[in-house]
Amino acid sequence: MPNTVAIELDRRHGDTFTCLDVVKGNVRLYLSSEETLAHIQIKMEAVSKSTLVVPKNRKSRDKPSSKKTVSESHKLLYVTEILFPPEDVRNLNSKGTSKDGFTLAPGQYYYPFEFRIPINNSCLQSSSFISKFSFSEGVDFSKDPRQHITTTLPPSLSDMNEATIKYFFKVTVKRAAFYKINMRQYNPFIFLPFEPPRPVTTGQQFYVRRRHRFSYTPVSGRIHDSAQSQKKKKGFFSSLTSTSRKESFLRQAGPEFYVEARMPDPPIVVPTEQIPLRLFIRSDEQWTTPIYLHSLQINLVSHTLVAAQEHNKDIAFALTVVNLQNMKLPMGTMTNPAPEVYEAEFDRNKWPNAFLPNSVPPTFKTCNIARSYSMEIFMAISHGLSGDADTVALAFDVNVYSGISPPEPLLHAIKEARQQAAIPNPYKIGSAAKNTPSMTQSVAIIGENGTLTPSGPSPRPPADSLPTYDEAIASNVMPVSGPRRNFEQSANYYANMDDIDRDEK
Repeated sequence: MPNTVAIELDRRHGDTFTCLDVVKGNVRLYLSSEETLAHIQIKMEAVSKSTLVVPKNRKSRDKPSSKKTVSESHKLLYVTEILFPPEDVRNLNSKGTSKDGFTLAPGQYYYPFEFRIPINNSCLQSSSFISKFSFSEGVDFSKDPRQHITTTLPPSLSDMNEATIKYFFKVTVKRAAFYKINMRQYNPFIFLPFEPPRPVTTGQQFYVRRRHRFSYTPVSGRIHDSAQSQKKKKGFFSSLTSTSRKESFLRQAGPEFYVEARMPDPPIVVPTEQIPLRLFIRSDEQWTTPIYLHSLQINLVSHTLVAAQEHNKDIAFALTVVNLQNMKLPMGTMTNPAPEVYEAEFDRNKWPNAFLPNSVPPTFKTCNIARSYSMEIFMAISHGLSGDADTVALAFDVNVYSGISPPEPLLHAIKEARQQAAIPNPYKIGSAAKNTPSMTQSVAIIGENGTLTPSGPSPRPPADSLPTYDEAIASNVMPVSGPRRNFEQSANYYANMDDIDRDEK
């Protein structure tokens, strides 16, 4: 049996880890023969890699269609520990009182380790020469990234080829002889960050509405041909067509109304939890003939901004969350919530499975990758059960949260520490924090031409970074002990580890 090394993790919280988790494990080393080692090192890393295929610079020798691959990598997390030899032995060796390398006899060895996952990223500049090259579709020199931002650590990401974020442990068994190949092993783990502090519940509602008017043919709209026009029909062929021209139909425009979707403000969605969506019909008159909902489709659209060197690309993908057909669902009883306004709600219990799958990452932003979301709603409605159905579309931005709230003691401790240091309130989010909460509803109205006109507070406040790692450690806050969802990743997340980690530090 050859020499092997493996990383064994304590997965007491399942497969998903989060901020401030204390991750424990062992490095298991098996030696079938005597080995002289320099050291055994364990690393906890996170790498954000972006890859884009872009046109080459147009030169006389290049074909117009020729392309190249550019990439950019950021080490968002990099924590190391020497497991062997022990620190006191290393100190002796640094003073020159020990020989080069440490010889281990054949056998099996265990080296325990322990790391605490921070809250915010800390980008590390790559120093490996080999990491500056991309070998897909030809060799391409990759420039060192120059733009770094500090935010909450992003979630694991493996749902697209252009952008990948991987978290992993890596052990390196460095042999003393320079001509011998070092032993390496990876153990990827899935990371899901804390969600940002939620705004105080005020009961406000965010809504988006579209104006609509049915166009239908009433019975009174039939127009018969006059006797004089009938007299003009002569001959065999005119008699064949006379029945088809006997009556025509005049299409009329029905009363104007609004189709409206409502969610709590700001609109927040958590995977595996039901989407808090309500659908309404709103009008200035009370109808006796109800409007029927025949079909309902809800899509979650992910918008991923990928940056690599001086290039960037916005990639959109629609995930169908709800697709219900042949519903024939009448609107509820029309009420009068405001003067000269009537509204009726469709029964939301008819779509109880409206929730995002647990593989959806939360909204995030890091140095070279950013993910945001919007929601699309397509409704087929008719005036009366037998009327022709019209399709009405609504779209609005939403925040996807991880569902893991920061510990309350952490938020209180950091708030007190920053107040004592006279640091501005850390819970203010961007420019919107300058405005006091409004008691009015947030609204986005979609006109007949399909344009979206927002009014009121922004429906998607940008996520601010949470307290720093040093602040969190200083506060002695215990890790989150509550439940967390099983954040699923694709098979690609566990493969090609050498490709994402070319830095051999």
